[in-house]
Parts: sequence; C-alpha cells; structure tokens
Amino acid sequence: MLDALPRLREASRDAWIQQAIALGYLSEERPRGCWLRPDRSQVINGDATVVRPPSDQTEEFTRDEKTGEMRRRRVDPDAGTQIEGGDRAVHGKKIVSFSVRLPKRAHSWIILNADGARHRSPEEDPDREEEASTALRLAHGILDRAPGVIAAVFDTAWRGTHRARLVARGIVVYTPQHDGISPRPLNKYRYDHCIHDVYAAAGRSCERHISVDGQTIYMPLPVRELPVRPGVNGYRFYHAVEIPCRNGPHIELIPVYETKEDRSLDPRTKRPKFNRCEHLRQIPPNTDLGDRLKGFRQDSESTNCTLDYSHWDKRLPAYGAPGALLIYLGFAWMINSIALGTVGEPHR
Repeated sequence: MLDALPRLREASRDAWIQQAIALGYLSEERPRGCWLRPDRSQVINGDATVVRPPSDQTEEFTRDEKTGEMRRRRVDPDAGTQIEGGDRAVHGKKIVSFSVRLPKRAHSWIILNADGARHRSPEEDPDREEEASTALRLAHGILDRAPGVIAAVFDTAWRGTHRARLVARGIVVYTPQHDGISPRPLNKYRYDHCIHDVYAAAGRSCERHISVDGQTIYMPLPVRELPVRPGVNGYRFYHAVEIPCRNGPHIELIPVYETKEDRSLDPRTKRPKFNRCEHLRQIPPNTDLGDRLKGFRQDSESTNCTLDYSHWDKRLPAYGAPGALLIYLGFAWMINSIALGTVGEPHR
C-alpha cells in the first residue's frame, strides 16, 4: 500500500471532509457563530505529534559490551530526537493533522487531513516540508473543499506569513503569541483636543503611555467588533477599537490583515515594511475569546494520546515516515468511523 500512499492520503482527505459535511460540520447551511465566537463545528484544529518507531536505535552497528561482537541494528531512517510538550525529548517522526468536532458531544472528533512533516534539515530530508508549511498546505486543502470553515487554530509554529495567507481566504486564524516580539507603532491619532499614540503590542492594539517615573505602559484597547470586507486580493479584517479619552471615546478601524502597504518593500532592508499578522491577531491572545479557541487546540491532544495507547509500548509498528503515515491514516479512519456511528445515528 506504500506505493499508493499519496493517492490513498488524498482520497481519505476527500472522504473525511465529505463525511464531516454530511454530519453537519463545516457547513454553510447550518446556523454559524460570529467571527469573534465561531461555532465549534466550524473551527478546524491543527496539531503535530511525534510518533515513536519500533526501535530507538540510532546506530546501525553497535558493539556488544560482553563479547565485543559487532551487532547490526535496524534504524529508522526518518526518526530523530525532537522536543514535544515544551521540554520532553521524543525519538520519532512528526505527523501533522487537522480535525473538527461538535460542542459538548463525546466521540465526535473527525480527522480531516494529515501528512508527515520534516523535522531535520532540507539536506537530510529534502522530500518533505517542515511542520508550519505542511500545516498550511493541509489547511488550504480543507478550505478548498469545505466552504463553512470560520476559524483555524494552530500552535506557535505558524508565524505571521503563514497566518496572512489564510486570513486572506476569509477565516479567523488563532495561534498563541510568540515571546520576544517588540511593540511596533501603528498610528498616531490626532483629534481636536487630544492625541493618542497606538502601538501593536502583545498581539493587539494598545495605547502607549508614559508614567510619571518615565516607564512606558501599553494599555490594550477594547475590540468592539471584527468587521470583514471582501476584496480583490482577499478578505480584509479590521479591529473596531475604542480609544478611551477624557473628551469621550473614539472608534477607529485598524487593519488586522496584510495590507498592500505592508507588503511593499522597505528601500533600506529590501524586505516588506510591516509583518502585520505577526504583530496583530484577529482575536487577541490572553482574552476570553482567545482562550476559548486556544482550548480547542489543546483538546486535540486527546486524539494523539489515543494514537499512542492504541499501539504496544506507544510505538507505531513501521519504519520510515511513509509507513508511519500509512498507519496514521488507518487510525484516522477508525476515529472517524466512531464519529459516524455516534453522531450520525440521530440523522438516520
């Protein structure tokens, strides 16, 4: 079956998406949530997991400590040591997948798309993409076939350039904010009797203040609405922010999509002037709405846990990345069959 793996993966993806739509997921016909609070069944959740090979051997030949005999070991050519869960080292191969589920409904997970990802250098592993690019391709594959997707959730592997491409397709993209991103000036709003200096900080628009002791303080501006407008080059999302003022609040629209001006090259650096989607999120992190979407992705860890415990010693019985992906496709068919049997029962 490895010879037919690419066709099998694509056929599985198409079948899974059609099954999900038939059960009411990702549909344009059913009532949908709003942009700031999308319905659970219209949010695709992406995650990467490291699957362990049958053996952790990294050297093809090892010497027996007692006899001195050279022994040959079977080594997985695609496995390597990776950090998972923040600080846990795991020897294995990486698989990226996207899934969706219903709110408050057990066993409703449906895996929509999956593929292997590279974790080593392009020179060592030239035939596959790294995690962020793989996840972006999988998300586009779902959007091409499912019209009712409102939001996509992934981890910090996605940066601003990845998010900008999906935002242009008209969906909300949520990832946690990276550490170490310095505040960037957005605009200085001048009114009749006041001036407000607005910066991008911590993934959202903030007003910059200087305290009496000279400290810089960035005060988050409330987001009252997320207006969306279709355009020639893709959808345009804005934050309708409220700027508090002693003269009365001011409402301003701040783009949270990649504008034409952002893409123009800086004459000094020869790079785009502003990576807006890196500094601004459609749904700001560390808010109730952002934490809600963050919880959706964390919930997908249960599927990875089920995958591990479905095999002896939490090891997939296959050497090589193609073999691991083949087993994962079979696992996904099993998970989706459970959803078809439970969620689909009332529809019959």
